[in-house]
Amino acid sequence: MTIVPDTEITSIEAVLSSSPEWGGCHVTARSLSGGQAHKNYLVEDGQRRCVVKLWNNYWETVGVLPAAQVVLENTKIAADIGVGAPVITVSAEPLALALDFVAGGHPKLNADEDSIARLVPALHRLHHSGRRFLNDINPFDQAKQRMAAAKSHGIELPPGARAIQALMDRLETVLALNPAQFVPCHLDIWDANIIKQTSSMTYNIIDWDLAGNSDPCYEVGFVAAQNGFGQEKAHALFQAYFGNGDPVKIARARLFMAVAHWSNSGLWITALGNARPNDDADYAGELRTSWEGLITEITSPDFPELIKTAATPAALV
Repeated sequence: MTIVPDTEITSIEAVLSSSPEWGGCHVTARSLSGGQAHKNYLVEDGQRRCVVKLWNNYWETVGVLPAAQVVLENTKIAADIGVGAPVITVSAEPLALALDFVAGGHPKLNADEDSIARLVPALHRLHHSGRRFLNDINPFDQAKQRMAAAKSHGIELPPGARAIQALMDRLETVLALNPAQFVPCHLDIWDANIIKQTSSMTYNIIDWDLAGNSDPCYEVGFVAAQNGFGQEKAHALFQAYFGNGDPVKIARARLFMAVAHWSNSGLWITALGNARPNDDADYAGELRTSWEGLITEITSPDFPELIKTAATPAALV
């Protein structure tokens, strides 16, 4: 974290001015690590702490993030459900969000022995809440939109992208998404977006920029893909989430790991092509990880059998 200049403090105090609890307070702030999309600050007034996110609309304009109002409302819904940090205030000018500070540390989802046991209850609270986010996310459409956004900015897709798109079209038929069965999903769960609370040791999920209603099998497949789970840990996650060894649901989640890597590849391709000179995020490294994960999944020896297991009868015709 680094000290924030006075000009930024002025913006932060303007955000908090609409809060009965924080309005009029003189604060100090430190920038938080991460924040590839927005500027995140840990804010203190000597007795309390909160987090302020100053909005960056740039990534919305190039097709990386949903509209700001969608993200802001989804963040409030997640807080209402009890899986996200409580919202203190939403500011229109400057466009920003203030959240309660959640004390804790970030887990290592791929390394911690208790990560699945702690993550699954948070996913169940979210997915079984009966709530709806403002937007639906079909990962196949999302990937196409991201690839189209890259092309529109003159960004070249990796070799083999056309063949993989054909495979994804086949998976879209096999998996036969039904928006009526969508549930609220985070869709960006990894170590930095989880806080293991100091008091309860439960998982609190933060940063709802990419959230939307989607297939729950996609959410758990995304978690496994995003965090580099091997087949053994991925299978353990799926069994814990579904509560049984249902081969169809597990096959769907495994296939969605490939879909997640493909959609993430589109995200990083677009981000890499639109990165600004002072942007120190490793988009190239993220793209390499997603692309390698994609190739690993689609070349897995059991991939054809997963398709057969997951496919509806109509998809096999």
